[in-house]
Amino acid sequence: GFHCPPSYILGPKKANEVFPQLDEKVKYCAVLHEGQHNDARTCTSIALTAALKGATIANHVEVIAVLQGGPKGRTATGVRCKDRQTGEEFVLRAKSIVFAGGPFTDGLRKLEDPDSKPAVGAGGGSHIVLPGYYSPQGMGLADLRTSRGAFLFFLPWKGHTVVGTTDSKSPAQTSPGVSEDEIQYLLNEVGRYLSDDLQVRRCDVLSAWRGWRPLAKDPHAPPDAPASRDHLISTNPDTGVTFVTGGKWTTWREMAEHTVDRVLERAGTTAAFGPCVTKTTPLIGSEDFESNLNIKLIQAYGLNADVADHLVNTYGMRAVDVCELAKPTGRRWPRFGNVLVPGFPFIEAEVEYAVGEYCRSVKDLLSLRMRIAYINSDAAKEAVPRAAELMGQKLGWSKKKRAAQEKEAYARSEEHTSELQSP
Repeated sequence: GFHCPPSYILGPKKANEVFPQLDEKVKYCAVLHEGQHNDARTCTSIALTAALKGATIANHVEVIAVLQGGPKGRTATGVRCKDRQTGEEFVLRAKSIVFAGGPFTDGLRKLEDPDSKPAVGAGGGSHIVLPGYYSPQGMGLADLRTSRGAFLFFLPWKGHTVVGTTDSKSPAQTSPGVSEDEIQYLLNEVGRYLSDDLQVRRCDVLSAWRGWRPLAKDPHAPPDAPASRDHLISTNPDTGVTFVTGGKWTTWREMAEHTVDRVLERAGTTAAFGPCVTKTTPLIGSEDFESNLNIKLIQAYGLNADVADHLVNTYGMRAVDVCELAKPTGRRWPRFGNVLVPGFPFIEAEVEYAVGEYCRSVKDLLSLRMRIAYINSDAAKEAVPRAAELMGQKLGWSKKKRAAQEKEAYARSEEHTSELQSP
């Protein structure tokens, strides 16, 4: 239901009024409107919505081999999987197999065909997080021509300021660590357009991370063909495996529709199904959403306003379920909502709720379910013991298991720390 307001121009005087952190030498600003979302929460919500619709999801499970048979011995008939938490291996059989591994798609394709040509040109993007006072609320900045000729954004994000992004070709990795050179580049670029009396210091970097864009490359195109930000769907004629890669968050439903259409068309079963319904299928938490839900949560549970806003922005209508798990604070105000780390809106009830949504490690809880590690690595380290205690109570961890979980979570928080050096 979002309708984007029109863009407009600000002269230097007005620009400095609404964005006092800007360098006064700015000539003018063009203001446009963009959206933000919690990408990890979106991903989790998609998986949970699929489960509600009948899909079987397997968390912490890796495909380690593609099973092949048929007349020529190459048709993919299933996959061998490994549960990374228990070490158990098992086989899944399927008539159709789709690889949707983002920047890791080529690794999956190598299991199917060791001689497959690359289809993903992974581009690494680094980001740093600064204190929130560097940007006004609701207003960010995009520099469309940095010293590298690329663009850079400087945006308010979860009470802080996120700065990014670099763009360097490199194989995708699971570690989010950022090199010191990339951090310094981002700091230098920020200093170019901020007021001279605002010195962005190295110690202001609260967290740093990298992500990889799965830039699509048609394996059958000429070697010098450019990578695309659009998605690419291709089916191996020998094995029958379909892969989808490229695209972006704003087109994920379209990517899913096109991919499933391709699979049904190849199977000759398109007529057995009606038209695709992804465009009208709400994600979990958005059903019958109430715009004043944050106010109702404050009134019903005595939450702090920032906690209520955070819960609604993260869980939608399911924020009520989180609040039902909240324990009394023992204070007059807030009555409910014990925070996990002072100064942040994340509450202990979210830990129990995350366990109910298949979260099985403290590392994932603090980085992908709550995003604390992405916002402030020191805060994530402070949260580790209590988070491990709460998760351990729900999952029946032994002291040894809990200690291992804490060690893993501390290691991941270190990867986000501002002092990280590249290996």
